[in-house]
Amino acid sequence: MRFVLGVVVAVGLLGCGGPEEQGVDAVESIGQEIVGGVEARPGAHPWNVSLQQYGSHFCGASLIRVSATKEESDIVVTAAHCVYDGTARLTASAGVHDLNRPGAGAQTVNGVKTVYHPAYNPRTTMNDIAVVKLEKPLKFSATVQPILLPLPGEVVPDNVEATVAGWGLTRENGQPSSVLLQVGVPTIGHEDLRAMYSKAGIAIDRYAMLGAGYRTGGKDACQGDSGGPLFLPGAQGKPVLQGIVSFGIGCARAGMPGVYTRVSNYIPWINTQVRLLSDTARQ
Repeated sequence: MRFVLGVVVAVGLLGCGGPEEQGVDAVESIGQEIVGGVEARPGAHPWNVSLQQYGSHFCGASLIRVSATKEESDIVVTAAHCVYDGTARLTASAGVHDLNRPGAGAQTVNGVKTVYHPAYNPRTTMNDIAVVKLEKPLKFSATVQPILLPLPGEVVPDNVEATVAGWGLTRENGQPSSVLLQVGVPTIGHEDLRAMYSKAGIAIDRYAMLGAGYRTGGKDACQGDSGGPLFLPGAQGKPVLQGIVSFGIGCARAGMPGVYTRVSNYIPWINTQVRLLSDTARQ
């Protein structure tokens, strides 16, 4: 899902972290869209996780590292609105490109506990972030890798290209994609984002939210991409999780870019949840 206030909404996703590989690789000459995007190269985004209930994808998530020494993790980060209404029979699938044909590199584990931010407000979507504790850790491999987290309070520059990817709808009111799609979208300054959403009566918080998209529309994430990562290259050139797909109005509409949870604002909270929940981190 992707969330919208009072309207059907949509937002995007993608991630970082594996062997120093493909970054934003895409399969060329494929016309499929996240909305206005392309099919990701299989294995290019090994941090991307599909959250499922009863075997059906409903949101994205990002695998993060919880131990400096162990090549596995039992924590994924997603949007609070993805897990706010309960998560019966929740599973997390990593290392998947095509949801209909997971492949030998896929790993699927049960989620045993979800924790959303205590100040999450479903009406305003403030603090739209959550973690899922997995029943057993996902083992790092060529197709399963964690994404890097930003520094606390790290500022994302305006007008730089970020990447979002997921298995969501390929157009507003359209159909979901079984294969992982990606799209590049430029980051948008706070004042511009605030002005665009104020016309719809939606408040944008400078510290909790990050905007990315084109003023003319055409490229965006959509429903089903929620909770997935928005990433930019970090100082060492490796992708860093800067945003979590949160909300928007429609999908890829002009003047309504996607709004993402600003991850750098929540690093202390994420670290606290890892200490409290992760068996891998404590071992």
